[in-house]
Amino acid sequence: MSFIWAIIAGFVLSIVLKTGWGFILGLFIGPMLYRTFCNKLTEQRTQANPTLYLTVVFEVLGHLSKAKGVVTQDDINLASQFMDKLQLDRNGRKLAQDSFNNGKASDYPLRSRLAELYAQYRFRRNVLNIFCEQLIQAALVDGVLDEKEQQILFIVAEEFNIPRQQMAIYIQMMMGSYHFRQNGYSNQNEQRGQYQRSNNYGNYQGRSPQSDLQNAYKILGVAATAEISEIKRAYRKLMNEHHPDKLVSKGLPKEMLEAAKKRAQEIQAAYDLIKASRGFK
Repeated sequence: MSFIWAIIAGFVLSIVLKTGWGFILGLFIGPMLYRTFCNKLTEQRTQANPTLYLTVVFEVLGHLSKAKGVVTQDDINLASQFMDKLQLDRNGRKLAQDSFNNGKASDYPLRSRLAELYAQYRFRRNVLNIFCEQLIQAALVDGVLDEKEQQILFIVAEEFNIPRQQMAIYIQMMMGSYHFRQNGYSNQNEQRGQYQRSNNYGNYQGRSPQSDLQNAYKILGVAATAEISEIKRAYRKLMNEHHPDKLVSKGLPKEMLEAAKKRAQEIQAAYDLIKASRGFK
């Protein structure tokens, strides 16, 4: 779409300025105008419904719990744990609880609610990607992602126009993140301390260094055989997508920022581990 704006701006400026340079200038100005328009549109929609993101996250989480059969007390406890991780205040927690219960309904309109969220954030792809990551993370609180849960996640991908293969990559990345946290790499500063205590980066509390490294590659979404340049590109891209200031400007609710920050810490920790293993800076 930005390409179309560039062409239109180029034709308009070439006519106004009566020179071919106007067309070239329009190729630069057009995409800038497009981004400005999209940002304003998303900002207006977000202001009109500021709780939509948080609401749909917990609705879909409730729907995921129901998809496995009967919603158990364990499912409710897991949802509560996710609320704790988001550090929701009393009002936010009440909204999350009500949304979770609405999502459990047998007639919950999954696709229409996802379409509504997509309409609000369609020009903020980073926010939709974060939504997918956080939803997968919530579903993985118990460490298990069954077939029915995966089917719902792929429906999310369809409604967000995310390729199925890309959603599968997100799932693998978040599984790596889950196991990374289970192994004690949840804090970047802690990991740096571990590096100082262990030269082979793996004997901390009896963990498998190979398992840690495999999870680190999954977090970055790259293969263990990836070139160093590819690893660096993946790291920079992910850190840019999870930068708190940028996420706020793109409309991510403040309640979700803490989870995004922790995700950024995991990305940094994974990258540091890979750097130490591969011996590059």
